[in-house]
Amino acid sequence: MEGLILPGHTLRMDRGDALVIVEQRIGEGGEGVVNRARLNGAPFAVKWFRPGPGHEEKRKSISALIQRGRPPHPAFVWPIDLVSSDQLTGFGYVMPLLDSRFISLASMLNEQTQPSFRVVCSLGRELADAFAVLHSSGLCYRDISFGNLRVDPLASEVAIIDVDNVGTDGAEALIKGTGPFIAPEVLRDEMFPSTASDLHSLAVLLFYLLMHGHPLLGERTDASYTWDGGHLSETELTLRNFGFEPLFVYDPDDRSNRPLPDSKVNVWWPIYTAECRRVFTRAFTTGLHDASLHGRVKEGTWRRMLGGLHDSVSVCPRCAAEQFHDQEQPRQRCWDCRELLPDPPRLEAPGGTLVLSAGAAVTSHHLQRDRCYSTACAVVEPHPGRPGRVVLRNMTDRTWTVSPDGEEPKNVAPGQRVAVRPMTVDFGGMRARIHAAAAG
Repeated sequence: MEGLILPGHTLRMDRGDALVIVEQRIGEGGEGVVNRARLNGAPFAVKWFRPGPGHEEKRKSISALIQRGRPPHPAFVWPIDLVSSDQLTGFGYVMPLLDSRFISLASMLNEQTQPSFRVVCSLGRELADAFAVLHSSGLCYRDISFGNLRVDPLASEVAIIDVDNVGTDGAEALIKGTGPFIAPEVLRDEMFPSTASDLHSLAVLLFYLLMHGHPLLGERTDASYTWDGGHLSETELTLRNFGFEPLFVYDPDDRSNRPLPDSKVNVWWPIYTAECRRVFTRAFTTGLHDASLHGRVKEGTWRRMLGGLHDSVSVCPRCAAEQFHDQEQPRQRCWDCRELLPDPPRLEAPGGTLVLSAGAAVTSHHLQRDRCYSTACAVVEPHPGRPGRVVLRNMTDRTWTVSPDGEEPKNVAPGQRVAVRPMTVDFGGMRARIHAAAAG
């Protein structure tokens, strides 16, 4: 295509003055194309912009991002340097090549077999954490949506691409966002994209991740597309349903926009805890109409809620379906087989409460409150001789001291296991308490 890079083209980095060799195309959008590239023999990616209005502003914006450097979170695929060509007019930028293990979030949600509850909660927490870091730098993303996110479910990692959308919080911008993810005040042209509008888009994205549907697409929204007479255009309907008259599908005071009967949201919404539902309800009631940082749900709230969900995962002893143990819901039943669920054993630690079900891990964060969720200090495993019971394995290089109720204190060396029962555990300076499982 005219004005676009092709395999074999040579580009020159503006600051590094090194040559970038263009290879095969791996992506294409309205703004331009993305190709593999080689820099000093190493694989990278290069995005080249189609000729068009606003190019000089875009170039200045990306140049400013390069000078600032990537925010201190690994999720952002940040520009390394601008590139230009002797063969073509225009410009682009070189960036790290995203590993093939990352897939689009939309494709993950469309797969018949979904990731575990712990993986979904970890991905959501990573997204909230990444955008918290960006916003604390005085920047906003402006276009949080499916198209700009990639996930690795196996590693519970996220990647945020197309960061050329990023700009100063609340500054005038050429981009408003993507369709149903755009905050109402931005759709109505009352405000420029900002941290506050990012928070709305993040809430929509997290609702999709957990509930498998859009929080504002329900019966009333659906009916607006089929009303007889006075048909509105797609743009007018988007403005009405997401800008001027948005209504949460589970609004506690207005039931007119409940999810359609065949919506997956009907299935997923009751599976989650009361606290999870409260946070989403706030995001799409108060948060719809108060376009401020006070009105919107902040990243820290999402992190705490998603962390709590992650740590509450249990398993139904009858059908083995994953559950979210909800301490606010006595006599909780399995969402799948409807069996009454037993109260699972729980570890009360400085960094929160962890349900001790097989596959759970006591992390550094549970003991130190350091947000280090990947370092496992202990893992929960099935009891080798007692089906339905679990043991805790020491994954540290320190010897623990455990004090089971009614028993003498015992040492648990690195690599050893201890049967889970009511006890106090000294992890080597950090103490926690295990509460027993109650009968179902």
